Amino acid sequence: MTKEFVNKTYVSKYLEQAQSTDNEEKKKDALYRVGTHLEVIPCTGNTDLSLLEQQRVIQAATEALGVRTHGSRN
Repeated sequence: MTKEFVNKTYVSKYLEQAQSTDNEEKKKDALYRVGTHLEVIPCTGNTDLSLLEQQRVIQAATEALGVRTHGSRN
């Protein structure tokens, strides 16, 4: 997904939701929403994301939001 089509409010809302819950099901659901919005995971309806998929979504979301992460060169 190109940056001009990213709804940063949506991404931020669900990323924050995923990072602030201890409920694994809610975390995966929130990351699924972000991941499908950013088109980094397929929209299959399966919210049971693997750890690798979760990491991929979090990385894509932080990049889309312009957040610098440890080790980034931006």
